[in-house]
Amino acid sequence: MTVKQNTYFSPIDNLSYLDHFIFNLKLFVFVVFSVPLIFAVLLFGKLIPFFGKWLPVIFHQLLIWLLSIQIDFEGEIDTSNNSNLYISNHLSYLDIPILGSTFPLRFVAKSDIEVWPLFGFLARLGRTIFISRNRSESLDQKNKIFKSLSSDEKVLIFPEGTTSDGNRVLDFKSSSFSALEGQNLIIQPIVLVYSDLNGIPINRWLRPVIAWYGDMDLKPHLTKLANLRSIKARLIYLDKVNAKNFSSRKNLSKHLENEIKKVYSSALSKKLAK
Repeated sequence: MTVKQNTYFSPIDNLSYLDHFIFNLKLFVFVVFSVPLIFAVLLFGKLIPFFGKWLPVIFHQLLIWLLSIQIDFEGEIDTSNNSNLYISNHLSYLDIPILGSTFPLRFVAKSDIEVWPLFGFLARLGRTIFISRNRSESLDQKNKIFKSLSSDEKVLIFPEGTTSDGNRVLDFKSSSFSALEGQNLIIQPIVLVYSDLNGIPINRWLRPVIAWYGDMDLKPHLTKLANLRSIKARLIYLDKVNAKNFSSRKNLSKHLENEIKKVYSSALSKKLAK
């Protein structure tokens, strides 16, 4: 008889009854505070820009607290008007609350996410910029991003275009930078690394507990996350670059890709060496 392998099995499945009780209590508090936040964004988000920008940050912070995610920071982040575009590697839907819990950001996402149940609704509330893969709409997508950047909004792009398995950073899509070509715009690269689960260093076999990629089912993946005692992540802020210093978007894309790949690979190597 062939036994189907459980993709999400790991040696960290050891929550006690007390752990489950604490999580359910935190979930109750999360819902009590999140529901008014969502209604506040719906009612006042467009009328009062401050609410529209900062309430999603508070929601993300609540989600980070619910899932017991600890974030360590390395390097310096520029949140002034001198820097409006941020890019990061992409591993999981958890990347959104981790990055979005620090300061107001408008994420760029594929248009099909807009119609997802719950996730699409929350993404719209968070002022996500939805873009299509259709080449005929590429100019419109470019203008959307450039308009947001020109109005001093903070925008974050995942240039890989999809999530990776966490063992490497995927090649960047240069089309992600079409709105920046030849522009005097500052870009800050960010490297996101998940380092520990329940105090255990993440290795190749534990990475799918966090990374959500390929044809993974969402429900069992979410269930696994809810059964974790703690998650540790690192945000590494790299040196900023100016888009106008590159002859083309492809050169810009390749430079940023190489920098993020180098730092991510180094971070994994150091973690494994400990």
